[in-house]
Amino acid sequence: MTVTYHFSLPGITCGACVNSVQGLLEGEKARLKLLSWGVDLGTKRGFVSVLQEQDDSTTRKELITLLDVYDITGISVEHHPDPQSPVIEKNPQDILLQPSSSYGVSQAEDLAPELLPPPSLPLYKRVLKWHWLWGVIGTVCGIALMIACMVTGGLPLAVMIALGVTSVVLTLILGASSYYQAAMKLVKARTLTMDTLFAISTLTIIGVSIASFFVPWLPMMFEAGLLIFGFRHIGLAIEESIKDKLGLDRTYQSDLPQRVRVLKEGKEESVDLSQVAVDDILVIQPGEIIPLDGLCLSDDNWIDDNIISGAIMPRRLRKGEHLLSGMRLPLNASPLVLQVKAVKKESYLACLDERIAKAYMEKAPIEEMATNILQYFIPAVIGLALLSGIIIACFFPPALAIQCAVTVLVSACPCTLGLVVPLALMIGNRKAADHGVQFKSGKALQAAAGIDAVVLDLNGTLTLGEPKVTRTGLLDDEITTADLYSLSAALENHSTHAFARAICDDAQEKYGEKIPHNLVKQVDDSYHAGLKGEIAGTEYLIGNQELMEQEGVKFAPDLVQKIPLQAGDSLVFLATRKKILGYFVLTDPLRSDAKLTIDALKAAGKTLFINTGASFETARRYAERLGIPEQNIQAGCVGGEEKALFIQSLKKKKYKVAMVGDGGNDGLPLACSDMGFAVQSRSGHQMASQNAGAIIQKGALLPIAHGLAIARQAVSNIKQNLGFSLAYNMAAVILTGGLLVALGITLNPAVGVALMILQTLLILGNAYRFKLQQSDAAPKGVDKADFGPCSYTQCQSSLPLKPGAHLDDPGVDLDTDPLPVGENQDLILESQSQFALTGSH
Repeated sequence: MTVTYHFSLPGITCGACVNSVQGLLEGEKARLKLLSWGVDLGTKRGFVSVLQEQDDSTTRKELITLLDVYDITGISVEHHPDPQSPVIEKNPQDILLQPSSSYGVSQAEDLAPELLPPPSLPLYKRVLKWHWLWGVIGTVCGIALMIACMVTGGLPLAVMIALGVTSVVLTLILGASSYYQAAMKLVKARTLTMDTLFAISTLTIIGVSIASFFVPWLPMMFEAGLLIFGFRHIGLAIEESIKDKLGLDRTYQSDLPQRVRVLKEGKEESVDLSQVAVDDILVIQPGEIIPLDGLCLSDDNWIDDNIISGAIMPRRLRKGEHLLSGMRLPLNASPLVLQVKAVKKESYLACLDERIAKAYMEKAPIEEMATNILQYFIPAVIGLALLSGIIIACFFPPALAIQCAVTVLVSACPCTLGLVVPLALMIGNRKAADHGVQFKSGKALQAAAGIDAVVLDLNGTLTLGEPKVTRTGLLDDEITTADLYSLSAALENHSTHAFARAICDDAQEKYGEKIPHNLVKQVDDSYHAGLKGEIAGTEYLIGNQELMEQEGVKFAPDLVQKIPLQAGDSLVFLATRKKILGYFVLTDPLRSDAKLTIDALKAAGKTLFINTGASFETARRYAERLGIPEQNIQAGCVGGEEKALFIQSLKKKKYKVAMVGDGGNDGLPLACSDMGFAVQSRSGHQMASQNAGAIIQKGALLPIAHGLAIARQAVSNIKQNLGFSLAYNMAAVILTGGLLVALGITLNPAVGVALMILQTLLILGNAYRFKLQQSDAAPKGVDKADFGPCSYTQCQSSLPLKPGAHLDDPGVDLDTDPLPVGENQDLILESQSQFALTGSH
C-alpha cells in the first residue's frame, strides 16, 4: 500500500529552501522507501508518498526529524490501496473527478485533514513571526540612532558604548529567526539561503562596529543592522498581506457552508457538513452552493454549473440528475432536495482541491530553469561581495570596502527568483479552474502557452456524443420501415457504437415488442464504419458510405446528394451484397458553445484541424458550419494509432499541437500531443482523462479557449517577473559592488534592503495584476467581460422568471429543449452563441 504524508513547512523562505528539502528527501529515498515527493513555496506545503503496509508512526517521526529545520507541522495521512485491490465499479458519468484516496489521520482516523486544528508553532517561533511589530521597532530605533549621531556630531564614549550594546542586543533579537534558520539549514541541510545573506551581512556590521571602538578608521554602523532587519520584517509583513490578497491558501471548499440542512423524518435539522453521510437528504435553498455530490430529487429546476462547465448562464435541471459540489442554486430557483452520494472528503470540490494542490508540486520546465539558477545564485552573491570588498580596498579606504561588501549581500534578492514561477503557476491553475479547465501540473500549463495548432475530435468532443435518428428512407420496394428497423436493430445490438445505440433505442421507442427479434450469425464487427452479419441466410451490412464502397455494394454516385442533409447529419445504410435497402439519418448536434469556441481559437491565431473516424462528408458538413477549412480535415482515422500519426505529422511541420478528445481511441493521440485536453462526456472514456494534461468538465468547450489564453498570460507573467528579477539583481550587484563608489556615491546597507523589498513588492504586485486580469480568449468585437464566467448576480437575471417567482408557479413554461435537434438547428445554435456572447436576457 502507498501512504502519502501531507504537511506544512512554514520554515521555507525561498527557492533555495525548496531545493534543500527536495535534496534531503532524495537522500533518504532508499531508506524510507520514498516513491515521490513535492514542495510548493507559494503555500509552503509538501507531500511524501511512501511504500509501506500501513500508516507507520516511525515514518512520521523520521519526517519530523529530517525536516524539523523547516518547522514541519500538520502532518496528515492519505492511504492508497494496491492496484490489485478490489474496487467498486461506477458509472463513467459519475467519474468526473475521482478522489485518489480516502483520507485518514494517524491517531484520529475518523477525521479529515480539514477538520484538524490548524498547526501551531511554539510560542517563541510565533513571537519571532510578528513581522509588523519587529519591523517598526527595528526601523524606528535604527533611524533614531542615525539621527542622534548626525545631529550631535558625536556622542560621549560612555553613551556610545551603551547605545552600541543596546543596538547589538536588539539586532540579535530582530535577526534571531534569520540566524537560527541560516545556522540550522547550513548544518543540517548544508544549504545557503536568503537568511544566510542577512546573517553574514549583519554579523559583519556588528563585528566591524564593535571593532571600531578599538580601530578608529573602521566605520561604526550600529544603525545599519537595525535598519536591515527592520526593513526585512516590514517587507515580510507586506509580502504576507499581498499573498493573503492573492488567496494562495484559499481552496474551493472554503466557500462551502459549515452546516447544512438535513431532512430527517420530515423535519429539517442543522448538521455539520463533515457529519453528513451517504444517502442523507439535504435541502438546498436558492442562492446556496451545492455542498456535496448527489442526486437531484426535485422536479424541474435550474442550476448554475459555471464551476464545472464554464458556462455563463444557468441551465435547466431535471429530477434524477447527478449534481456535483460547487454548483450553485440560482436565487430565482426553487428549493432543491438532494440525496447525498459522496461525503465531504470524496466530493468533487475535495478532489478538485487535491488535484490543484498536486499540480502545484510538479515543476514546469521554466520553474526548473529558475531552480537551477538559484543553486548558484547565493554562493555567487557571497563571492561577488568578497571580491568587490577586496577590489575596493585596493583603491579606497577599508571602511568603504566593508560597507560596499555588506550592501552587495543585502541588496541581492534570490527569494523572488524562487517565488516567481510557482506563484504565477498557482494563480494560473486557479484561474483556469474557475473557467472550467483543470491543468494537471505546471508543466501542462506551460505547454498550453506555446500551442499554435488545435486538433479536435468530432463525435463526443465537438458534438454532444448523443446521436438521434431524425428520419429514415427506403431504397428498395421489398422491405417496409418496420423491416428496416428490425434488421438494423438486430445487427446493431452487436455494436457499442453511439450510432448503433441510437438506432436500437429508436427502434425500441417506435415499435417496442412489435419488432421481431432476428437471430444474427457470423457477426463481423471489426469495422469502425459498421458491421456485417447473417440473418436468415442472407448477409447484411450496416454502416456508412465508406463501408458500402469497401465491400463492393452497388452505390449510385449521386445517392448521397439526393438525400437532404444538414450540418451534423450522418448517414447509416443497410444493404445486402447486391443493393442498398434503406438508410437512417442521424444527427449528433454540435455543442452549444462549439462555434463560439472555434471563433475564439481562430481569433487567438490557432490553426484548427478535425481528426475523426467519421466519413469525410460528415466531417466536412460539421467543418463548414464551424468555419474550419476543408483541407484541415483528417477523416477516417479509426484507431488511436492513425490519429497519433496525424498528430506526429503536424509536429514534424513544427506545429505545437494540442489534442482535444473524449474517447478511448483518443488516449494515444492525447499522450502524443504537446498538450492534451480531455472533454468529459457521456460517451467519454477514462483513458482520455488519464492521458491528457488537462480535463474539461461536463463537456463544455469554451474552457479550452480560456485555458490556452490563461496559460499564455501565466507564462508571460513569469517571463516578466523573471526578467525583472534577474535585471534587478545584476544591476544591484554591479552598482553596489563598485560602480557607485567610482562615481563618488556610497549607499548605506539599509538602502540596499529597501531596494530589495521594493523589488519583491513590484513582483508581487505584477502577480496580483495577473490574478485580476481577464482571459483574453474573446474574439474581436466581443466584450471580454461577457466572455467567460460572469458574476453570480449576473446569472440570476438569465432565468425566465420574475423576481421572487418559482418554477412551480402557474405560467412558468419549462418545455423548451436547451439544445433542440432538427432542421432549425443552425439558427438555434447561432442564437445561443450570440446569447452567450452578449449576456442578453
